[in-house]
Amino acid sequence: MTTRSRFAPSPTGLLHVGGARTALFVYLFARSADGKFVLRIEDTDRARSSQASEDAIFADLQWLGLEWDEGPQEGGPGAPYRQSERLAYYDECVQALLDSGKAYLAWETPDELARMREQDGAGFKYRKYEYDAEDMVEFEAEGRRPVVRFAVPLEKGKIGFHDEILGDVEVDIDEVDDFVIRKADGFPTYHFAVVVDDVHMQITHVLRAQEHFKNTLKHRLLYEALGWEEHFPKHGHMPIINRIEGGKMSKRDKARAARAAARAAGLDAAGLAEKTGLDVVTSQAFLKKKNDEVAIAVRVAEALEIELPEIDCIDFRRAGFLPEAIVNFLALLGWNPGLRDDEGNEVEILPLSEMAKHFSLDRVGKTAARFDREKLRWMNGQYIRLVSPERRAEALQDWIDHNPGSVLEEWDADRRAWLVELYKDRLTAFADLARDAEFFFVRPTEWGPAKAIKKHLLKGGGLDRLRAAQAVLAAADWNEEALEAALTAAAEADYDGKLGKLAQPVRVAVAGGPVSPPIFGTLVGIGREESLARIEACLAHHAE
Repeated sequence: MTTRSRFAPSPTGLLHVGGARTALFVYLFARSADGKFVLRIEDTDRARSSQASEDAIFADLQWLGLEWDEGPQEGGPGAPYRQSERLAYYDECVQALLDSGKAYLAWETPDELARMREQDGAGFKYRKYEYDAEDMVEFEAEGRRPVVRFAVPLEKGKIGFHDEILGDVEVDIDEVDDFVIRKADGFPTYHFAVVVDDVHMQITHVLRAQEHFKNTLKHRLLYEALGWEEHFPKHGHMPIINRIEGGKMSKRDKARAARAAARAAGLDAAGLAEKTGLDVVTSQAFLKKKNDEVAIAVRVAEALEIELPEIDCIDFRRAGFLPEAIVNFLALLGWNPGLRDDEGNEVEILPLSEMAKHFSLDRVGKTAARFDREKLRWMNGQYIRLVSPERRAEALQDWIDHNPGSVLEEWDADRRAWLVELYKDRLTAFADLARDAEFFFVRPTEWGPAKAIKKHLLKGGGLDRLRAAQAVLAAADWNEEALEAALTAAAEADYDGKLGKLAQPVRVAVAGGPVSPPIFGTLVGIGREESLARIEACLAHHAE
């Protein structure tokens, strides 16, 4: 039987990096088994699902290079691939459970359920309640609509399954309550729809994070109740992704970072409202951790001029990470390929095609992985240097497209390609380029830091050396070879061959500080007229 695995996101927001890791593992597993990678959109949450979110998920997966074989756009034998288009399948199966007594109608409102949970405490488990005729008359008068709940077969005692990663797992069945399988709006719940869909789409393997483990126990019960035991897919529950300091990595990390910055700035609710333009009530809720909306966190971050942690795929794209590096990094969060080079060193840089050759579930770990951003930056830097110049230029253009208003827009594609080649050996993300290369586009009006100015300009005749360098450069042809030859000859003649005696004052003058790419490439990039004008401005400023 052909291996078929699926990735089934809900279009209720952006693709979280944890979801991207799940999609990657599903993709790798399917490719390693010469199987099919199925994309299904689980859009039964009608209030929160949107076409914009669905489109963004498609775009993120394509950016990562995770091409699927079947899905909403491509079709396939399991079509349709949106749950909102599959209601007839669900209704038929729900009715079968109702007819057999394995499911029933439940009429409580959300408020009534909340009171029941409050009364019974943490141990609350919903069980079937018998309504009398008076109740039904009241419900009908109210226009109340019931949900359908699955009747958990308590007589079974235990429920379990074999997990391809965790091994054999089993729990007492009384830990599972009579869960909802169809909501009052007529749409199925996640628990029910995935079971029907996986059978209809002939899914053989389900890979998802360990946080879904208890859900799988419910799904196991549904397979049995519907008489589909033989179709129960093999399941593998992958380790969750934690922040490097501990705790699950989530979208709330943005709110956490923004809140910490607000507190560090000494802002109370009124101060935060004044700073951000939010109202005081919203600001108070945010500071008290009662509202972690990303939009609020972004507003706070912009007002306080801080950067929020990357959480969603689009965050990493906007920060200038290569998808090749993101995919490689995510693959190692929970999976160890076990590969070593000829010298016995662990191989960490693996293209997607190589990962697919070596992927197997028996090398997926059980314990939480840690998202080390420094490691990701290192890996991204490796990929920036490994890919072709054409790929670097393409990736830079993608970064510019996702960061409108960048200074890099001022140059044409050829000059930007030249710039990224100049910086490639020091980059860890393309956002670095926009920051570090800003001096190419904006003439310095201040020079620093003070220690560097003192060392290279104000002590030991630094300004005199800068004037000498200015004269040499002004007489030279303006290309890297000619500039280097001219300044090297001047250093040999008057400064004991110490090129830095001339080059460092020039670097400070044209770049605004002692750090830049190779100075001769920098001068060519800035241009003759502008470079000489910057040197003159620096001399005039420090001669005052």
